[in-house]
Amino acid sequence: MLSRSPYWSSILGEPKHPLNRPLRSALSTLYSDPVLFHDWLTGRRTSADVVKLLGVETPRYPAETLLRYLERDCARMTVNVDVLRVLRSVRDRAFVVVASDNVDVFAQTFRRLAARRRPDPLAAAPAPDSLAAWSTSFDDLVCSAETGVVKASDARAFFGRYLWSTGLRFSDALLVDDRTDNCAAFREAGGATLRWTMHADRLDVLAGSLEAWLEMG
Repeated sequence: MLSRSPYWSSILGEPKHPLNRPLRSALSTLYSDPVLFHDWLTGRRTSADVVKLLGVETPRYPAETLLRYLERDCARMTVNVDVLRVLRSVRDRAFVVVASDNVDVFAQTFRRLAARRRPDPLAAAPAPDSLAAWSTSFDDLVCSAETGVVKASDARAFFGRYLWSTGLRFSDALLVDDRTDNCAAFREAGGATLRWTMHADRLDVLAGSLEAWLEMG
């Protein structure tokens, strides 16, 4: 729900890039292997491991370059600004935490960006709809690469440590997610859910549902 940007979007979005075709082919193989992709999402394999397995490199673009592309493109990933504005509007009354089934480089990039209290005056300003521009709008991140599980498989393991660290219980939390399996797992753990999809649901419905849940609390 946060973003639809693919990994290595700058390469995949540029047909003339020398790595475009070989990377597309290698990613097709990766995504067709559910075990390998799951291992990447849950931290059992690092992004460096995956890049080696992809085998996409040239003398000009060695494997470590592909890792740098991944980090840069995570920072530049396009986020849903309208949704984030709604979520940010309730931050004075609730923790707003990104919960993402995602890889190690995403988590590392997010935390690096969120830790920057002041922008670098010499650096170019990030695009207004990028993760880099919005990373400080959240209180924290819970990521599958760090928890070792994805949301739908074990919501207690995914969310439990963060909730415990903040003195909260599942009954104190609301998950806003676009997947029915994630919502079902969170409700089973004792939390409330709001299934919201970018293309099917209106922002005023999201805002109203958040207000209603906050008033109930």
